[in-house]
Amino acid sequence: MGTTGRFARTGTRAGVLAAGALLLAVGCSGGGDGDSGAAKDDPNLLRGFRSWLKTNDSERDDALAGHALHISLDYLPGDRDGVVKVLTDYGPWGEAEGQVGPLAEAFTEWWDEDPAAGSARILGQGGKTAKTLTLYDGDEPSNLADEFRSWTAKNSPGGARLAPHVTELTIGYGAKGAGAVTVATDYLTYKDKKTRQNLDALGKAFADWWDGDEGAGTVTVTSEDQGTRAVRKLTRP
Repeated sequence: MGTTGRFARTGTRAGVLAAGALLLAVGCSGGGDGDSGAAKDDPNLLRGFRSWLKTNDSERDDALAGHALHISLDYLPGDRDGVVKVLTDYGPWGEAEGQVGPLAEAFTEWWDEDPAAGSARILGQGGKTAKTLTLYDGDEPSNLADEFRSWTAKNSPGGARLAPHVTELTIGYGAKGAGAVTVATDYLTYKDKKTRQNLDALGKAFADWWDGDEGAGTVTVTSEDQGTRAVRKLTRP
């Protein structure tokens, strides 16, 4: 996947958040120079990975693509980098551990040591971890939660007060539509009027920071009781 293209954004997200290709320069170097262009154009991580499996010049089995159901990127403030979770249909029960090997190898090859995540968890049916992978262990890891908090504190009205309340940032990619971002906070309850105002402000800050990237279409900001404000659109028309 490489650090050029997919994360070629300028500013604080350089090497993390490419416009229109948030985790997707998907012409990962392992794919050769055959038909990988179709994957490069798709800002949905799951579709990009599936497309690469089907169009690259390697000997990967095209059938692997059908086993990947969902991909998400999880970031906790203060962690070194993010974690990719790849949900599959392998299983049930303990069988997944012995089945995920080829897909895990393909995913590592496709990711190509991009600094946006340091590790991946391949999940079997029911979401149980079947295999853990190292994706990047270099000197310049990226953490989108820290990037967003830092930007918000410096650039958003009231951001210095709001930013410390962000506890997690997750970007989920399914087979259809754009990715969806969830920003979790430690505000206790959505019923509190001030909390609702703060969630709204963080949603606006995130949309401003995201700046129309096509890698995700919406953001939802949650309180600890999972109350949410209206979903805010991210991708510009």
